[in-house]
Amino acid sequence: MKKLTTSIAIVLFTLGLSLQAQTLDEILKNHFDAVGLEKLKNVKTINFTGKVVQGGMELPFTMFLARPLKYRMDITVQGQQITQAFDGTSGWMVNPLTGSLDPQDMDPEQIKEMEKQADFEGELYNYEKKGSQLELIGTEDFEGTKVYKLKLTDKDGDITYHYLDSDTYVVIKTISKRTINGTEVEGESLFSNFQMVDGMAFPYSISTGMNGQIMAEIVIEKAEFDKKLDNSFFEKPEKE
Repeated sequence: MKKLTTSIAIVLFTLGLSLQAQTLDEILKNHFDAVGLEKLKNVKTINFTGKVVQGGMELPFTMFLARPLKYRMDITVQGQQITQAFDGTSGWMVNPLTGSLDPQDMDPEQIKEMEKQADFEGELYNYEKKGSQLELIGTEDFEGTKVYKLKLTDKDGDITYHYLDSDTYVVIKTISKRTINGTEVEGESLFSNFQMVDGMAFPYSISTGMNGQIMAEIVIEKAEFDKKLDNSFFEKPEKE
């Protein structure tokens, strides 16, 4: 029994060493392989359709991404369409629930978030060229799953922690810290129900929250690639 206990301890210790021994570059390579980055690089547009579950309501949405750095999301609330978009340079939105159908410019913080959403490969890819710094903090346990914790500091000093499953190497959680109007805000996203589509892995369930409280769940129902999207689709429309 003593020999068996010792053997188990050695296996667990060796496993721990193997997790810690992986370098940041090795973890990133495994991550990019897991999500099918090489195939994703050849995709020109992505259309996601699904629903946002919030406050007991299910709100249908369509999300559009196009290269380079174009993003648009249309969501139906109380029978009216709310649009948020980024054309690669500027961001705008239309929200009829505010009493106006006129497109409104986004503020710099919103534009920055839109630009991140529009990045096909995500902020971990080519992070140095984007002016960011990335470091491997170590390993942690997240709800029974061993994860690698990476700390990304972008060019503006904003920090996002990425938690990668040590078995699958997909990101299952992010925590972002932002200073908005002089107040630090902590946002959290949880990614699950990963599905392979044409050799690429996407989370079909994304829970989002702020300051420790989950606020909404995004459920993806379908992903389509390389449908034609004109640049004008992302550009701010003229006031009527």
